[in-house]
Amino acid sequence: MKKRSGRRWTWADSLLVATVIALSVFLLAQDMSRSHQGHTGSLSVRVNGAETMRLDLSGRREVGVRGWQGDSVFEIRDGSVRMVESACPDKLCVRSGWISRPGESIVCLPNRVVLEIKASEGGPDAVNR
Repeated sequence: MKKRSGRRWTWADSLLVATVIALSVFLLAQDMSRSHQGHTGSLSVRVNGAETMRLDLSGRREVGVRGWQGDSVFEIRDGSVRMVESACPDKLCVRSGWISRPGESIVCLPNRVVLEIKASEGGPDAVNR
């Protein structure tokens, strides 16, 4: 018979595992609640480096803007923004998806269009993850 070597599981090990699990659940819940809060910021639209418009993020609408290569269309829906279509050849801006937090941006480099969410007064400028 082989003799079993090593330590046995103690109550301190159980306490440590339970603490780590509880802390993980708490931090995950905090992050999820923060990500579902609506941001009351605005959308800055820049073409060729100059801000052409600043829009409120509430409601639902599609907005078009004339870029260097042609028209770009973006959609605003309940505090989030996404590029729907653009005149650029690779469509990376369209595939970038929705943005909703201050500091996030969608850049269409060939068409020289930048969509950036700006924080409202007193809010955070950016969120690091």
